[in-house]
Amino acid sequence: MKGNHNTTRSSLGRMEAGFLAKVGALPAFGIDAARQILGHKKSDPTPQFLERLQNKGWIVRIRRGRYATVPLSSGEDRTPQLHEFVVAMELVSPAVIAYWSALNHHGMTEQLPRTVFVATDHPVRRQPGEVLGVSYKIVSVRPGKFFGGAMDWIGEMPFSVTDREKTIIDGLDLPKYVGGVGEIARALMGAWKTLDEKKLVEYALKIGNSAVAKRLGFIMESLGFGDIEAIRKAIQLAPGFSPLDPTMAGRGKYNRRWGLLVNAEIKPFGADAERLAGFRSSVERMG
Repeated sequence: MKGNHNTTRSSLGRMEAGFLAKVGALPAFGIDAARQILGHKKSDPTPQFLERLQNKGWIVRIRRGRYATVPLSSGEDRTPQLHEFVVAMELVSPAVIAYWSALNHHGMTEQLPRTVFVATDHPVRRQPGEVLGVSYKIVSVRPGKFFGGAMDWIGEMPFSVTDREKTIIDGLDLPKYVGGVGEIARALMGAWKTLDEKKLVEYALKIGNSAVAKRLGFIMESLGFGDIEAIRKAIQLAPGFSPLDPTMAGRGKYNRRWGLLVNAEIKPFGADAERLAGFRSSVERMG
């Protein structure tokens, strides 16, 4: 059993049953929506009404001031039937599914992250931790880095997620939230045909971290992807050496062409090597 949810639910009064019938159509709701449905004024005891429903096991609190209904079909577990991405949209605003979670959503990694990664454009004083049995990590970024989101749906419930190109660039900006630069290299190998190279370069410049363009150019050149010289003309390499993978030890060879300390090996192996060889062969035939 997760959390402190009731294993049995108390009976409902007429007003409570009517309220649940209306609010049940919403993925989540707040006190203002509850007031409107109940016809309450601000002086009316709406918080106490919601607390009573929570104690009876008919709603659960997602975060302060936000609730979700517990449907009859939830069984003994007594948890709302909400996808973790939909819950993530309730934890902070604005919110976008990002980093390792977005990689997995787009099918660009075989890894299944244990934590749902959510990006927002302002500082968050307290992390949500575990909500409804799922662990969440909110990553606060500068407003200038908060772009490249797209709307997606799970059933009839919408959520925001970074597009494929922004997911790659975010991973190069903060590799610790995707399992390292190697995970991004594998994502590029597996998804190159579906990626917009022009958008990748545009995002790499827009994100405001000179190391991102360096890492992108180096990885693409290492894998034999894209128009490398066009990328070098588009970007202005900042002075100094940035680590290729800041999650790894700071030991390696200095690459002056890209201004990188190459502290991780980028090369296809196993199934990735076979996939890359087949991709290059098809490109050569097309040429």
